[in-house]
Amino acid sequence: MNHLIRGLMSWVNSGPTKSYRSELLTWAKTEYSNDWEFAYNYMLTHNGRAPTLTELHGPKYLRKEAA
Repeated sequence: MNHLIRGLMSWVNSGPTKSYRSELLTWAKTEYSNDWEFAYNYMLTHNGRAPTLTELHGPKYLRKEAA
């Protein structure tokens, strides 16, 4: 039983699969043509979440509040 649990835990903690990383790479190259490398690495480290414009280009894209 202990062997089964260790095997399952190593599978869960193994990280993203090759096909998952490939899909993220395709998405990043399609949506972020100039910044695809940053977007790809960002998605890998943030569980697949894509970067926002602010995260890509800095605070100049922050939304201004209406007065």
